[in-house]
Amino acid sequence: MNRVAVYIILTALLAACAQSVIQDPAAVPSPTVSPTVTPTMTVEPSATPSPTSTVTVTPSCYPIKIMPLGDSITYGEGIVGYGGYRNLLGALLESDGIPFDFVGSQKSAEDVLPDPDNEGHSGWRIADIRDAIETEGWLETYQPDIILLHVGSNDLHHVGPNHRQDVNLADTIENLSALLGAILARRPEAHVIVAYIIRTRWGSDSNHVLYNEAIPEIAASKGEHVSVVDMQDILLKNDFITLYHPNPRGYDKMAHAWEKAILALGLKCSASR
Repeated sequence: MNRVAVYIILTALLAACAQSVIQDPAAVPSPTVSPTVTPTMTVEPSATPSPTSTVTVTPSCYPIKIMPLGDSITYGEGIVGYGGYRNLLGALLESDGIPFDFVGSQKSAEDVLPDPDNEGHSGWRIADIRDAIETEGWLETYQPDIILLHVGSNDLHHVGPNHRQDVNLADTIENLSALLGAILARRPEAHVIVAYIIRTRWGSDSNHVLYNEAIPEIAASKGEHVSVVDMQDILLKNDFITLYHPNPRGYDKMAHAWEKAILALGLKCSASR
């Protein structure tokens, strides 16, 4: 075999070896990148929430926005610097592992509470709150996920001209229905928890009882985004510091009732906001 033939054979062998170690780029899988999503906490509405429902959350959830909405009881009047039921409720929700943010245009007990925001307005009746919902833009501004509604005390104890009781129970009940309608029209994805309003230091009169008895039917008529919590008889005479306002023990009882109602909703994380 001459040198030329040997050279040709060796060249062919080397080319074949080189081809065997070069991979087809199409055969090599390229890494895939999944889109990044940030989980958020959402409320799963239930027509019949159970107090024994469990809550599953993760630390990466967005805080759920809770708007305490009402009158001076919501604001926490009666005890300067305590913050009403929000004082203990915040601690309870933290203990439950629920990331939350109280929201609202008002602040009370700023020196005590890390989150003093609320929508409590001293002396306001239901119609006042309904009007402000429509004119002040609270729901659009703060976008609450849950609204804690305790209203009607000022309606039932309103004193008109000549210091005489000026209470129209039918109007009060109708105003509550209208308020819920206004809330849901502007924030349909929110869940509203309506409280049977607390008694006074001297108990509950007939208007008080009849008003609370009307709440379940009103709530049911608004659909699955409204539930109720019974606070009518959870406070006793010695749980008040004024005729209408609880002392810290009374506010703490309200906090426990709110906590149970919130847990009953069932809070879950989702991957969108």
